[in-house]
Amino acid sequence: MRYLFFLLGLLPILGWAIEPTSRDPDAQWAYKTIDGKDFLMDVFLPAGYADAEISYPVMVIFHGGSWTGGETKWHWPDGNFWAKRGMIAVSVDYRLRDRDQVKVPLECVKDAKSAIRYLRANAKKLKLDPSRVVAKGDSAGGQLAAATATLTDPRTNDDCFDLSISCVPQAVILTCPWFKTSVDMCPPKHLREGLPPFLTFAGGADHAIPVLEMVEFHQALKAKSIPSELYIGNKGKHGFCNGRNPYNRFFYWSINLADQFLVKHGILEGVSNMTTPKEVKQLTEKDFQAYH
Repeated sequence: MRYLFFLLGLLPILGWAIEPTSRDPDAQWAYKTIDGKDFLMDVFLPAGYADAEISYPVMVIFHGGSWTGGETKWHWPDGNFWAKRGMIAVSVDYRLRDRDQVKVPLECVKDAKSAIRYLRANAKKLKLDPSRVVAKGDSAGGQLAAATATLTDPRTNDDCFDLSISCVPQAVILTCPWFKTSVDMCPPKHLREGLPPFLTFAGGADHAIPVLEMVEFHQALKAKSIPSELYIGNKGKHGFCNGRNPYNRFFYWSINLADQFLVKHGILEGVSNMTTPKEVKQLTEKDFQAYH
């Protein structure tokens, strides 16, 4: 009996560790092959996709992990939501430093650009709208999402797709973006007028990325007339918006703000259909700072 009570006491802790993967990906698409190895994206599809005769907006998600680790399943919660919202959502596997013995983040950036070019090159077959592509990334994945919009150095392109196919998304969403890399790979150093709108989330308690750095990034975007919104979660640590913890209130907060952002910029229509668990406290204005 004492052992049973011990297990029951663990249940709340275990609940926090269970990933809220309400369903596995609907498919995996191979977007490129290198040395005989297929690189895949986990795909979440909207209801009715198989019989639909419309084109869907697409959310392209890049996981974090310092370009050396990380997994596509870290963003299955995101994929589930965006599919329910009427988007095709993909979580992209890209080359990693130790696993694939490559130079990072250069080869990672090539893969990120290739993923978007693959989707646009196959837009008709995949039923996606090439004019409504969103790049989203966390930490090192944030560098990749931003790189698809900002980096133009020919070295960052693979030749597996026609380079006339744009890799630039229509919107960029970043959470705790990790920009600590060489100048040639650092998106904030390559801003220019005409870039798509950016939405950035950063943690006020993220010791790896100072808040001031994110504020300066936001200001640099605005100085180039690039639409930008920045939200600082006051107690957020690095990776604080991830949805693997089903009780992470910053996840639901960031998803709803991202939804509003995409509606504002014509990627989505209507209102968010996010269902927040009743156990999750809503953030108040004291919990975050907003910069527009």
